Amino acid sequence: MAAINIRYVAEPTARKFHRSKAFVRGIMGPIGSGKSVACIMEIFRLCRTAKPGNDGVRRSRWAIIRNTYPELKSTTIKTWEQWIPAEVGKIRWDSPITCFLRFEDVEAEVIFLALDQPKDVRKLLSLELTGAFINEAREISYEVVRAVISRLGRYPSKAMGGFDWSGLIMDTNPPGDDHWWYRCAEVERNQGWEFWRQPGALVELPDGSYAPNPAAENVKNHTLGYEYWVRQVPGAAKAWVKTMLCGQYGTVMDGKPIFTDYRDDLHCADKVLEWNPQLPIYLGFDYGRTPACAILQVTPKGQVRWLDEVLVDADGEGNGMGIRTFMREVVMPHMRNHYPGATIVAYGDPAGASMQQGDEVSCMDIQLEEGMVVMPAPGSNDPLLRVDAVAKHMKLLIDGEPGFLISPKCVVGRKALNGGYRVKRLQTSGEARYADRPEKNRFSHIAEALEYGCLGINEHTGMVDIKSAKPLKKRNSRGWT
Repeated sequence: MAAINIRYVAEPTARKFHRSKAFVRGIMGPIGSGKSVACIMEIFRLCRTAKPGNDGVRRSRWAIIRNTYPELKSTTIKTWEQWIPAEVGKIRWDSPITCFLRFEDVEAEVIFLALDQPKDVRKLLSLELTGAFINEAREISYEVVRAVISRLGRYPSKAMGGFDWSGLIMDTNPPGDDHWWYRCAEVERNQGWEFWRQPGALVELPDGSYAPNPAAENVKNHTLGYEYWVRQVPGAAKAWVKTMLCGQYGTVMDGKPIFTDYRDDLHCADKVLEWNPQLPIYLGFDYGRTPACAILQVTPKGQVRWLDEVLVDADGEGNGMGIRTFMREVVMPHMRNHYPGATIVAYGDPAGASMQQGDEVSCMDIQLEEGMVVMPAPGSNDPLLRVDAVAKHMKLLIDGEPGFLISPKCVVGRKALNGGYRVKRLQTSGEARYADRPEKNRFSHIAEALEYGCLGINEHTGMVDIKSAKPLKKRNSRGWT
């Protein structure tokens, strides 16, 4: 069989991707970052290193999947043809489109399929596969992913000599934080599933402009270099730039994010943050009928770490729970189980010190009765001042690390920082105008709990003089700008 020599140099993220032996592997990044090429070359590598059969031939069968047939032909197969020479991988264009690889001691079959709807799963039912590649996975339903997985590990058979690896590889541009990719990669983190995230090509600057990211990958392989991404910014929607060029998860919203300094790839930890029993735990409380608690800690170097969130349910809704029930049945058991013996310093919405109508008892009085001393968060309850209490840490770098870090354990809080906590756009003609206060929604409760906690941290640790603190942004006659 023909020998083949393909010159491929993997970028740093792709090298980690190639080294993994996980059953399911995913790589996410901005457009033009080389992730699709990395997946195609991984198929080629796995074909070349597959376990030899009883006759010494390395056999495997793959499916390459895209959401639609036009995309499959114009994008996925075009990339395949750029890297796999026709003399060793001839494509047959009947149905299904199939490439037969014949080189060295390798015999592999690669089947190209369009599977954009769960009903298309029937196309998979007769396939016996070694592996599969889902290209641009954010366009594929999770039902299809599960169906693909069910067809893996079925070729070559044990009688033929078997195989030493079988699995699924995927690539995608960043989806929204309500997508199954986000859930699997950032929340559930299933055993045997591994995900990698490439750096963004651009980074957003404090003034709202964009600059090349020195950590970006695949720059040298573009004739235009960074200009390939930079020239796509003018005229593009901010949400599109955030996902496609900066490589950030998107958030479905109608409004303006409040924490504009938050960058998910910088401020969210790669793994669950552990608490240090030698340091105090800071709690921030938001009250009302949807109470929430943010659990924080400050490292000796001054990094604020959002360790955990306490909510009534995963959607961040309080379901009409009062503060006494919240403390007795949710907060106190959580602290005993997860932070035993911790020194607790707690702050809450200053309104929580006011007497409740009818019973002359405040929320903080009730918390004291339930065994926790909670102080009113210092300073004004102005929302801009509260935002600044958090944002000042997001803007800092401490020995090369961000001054604020959130644990992926804080699922609702992370979505709040990504844009779920927002100011609502007003229904006016002409220039966009926004409300002067954050919208009350399922993200605002935990976000405000974070703000109260940071207000307390800043005063308690001497990080900032609350009396002289300046709002992050100024309000004018048109609201929050």
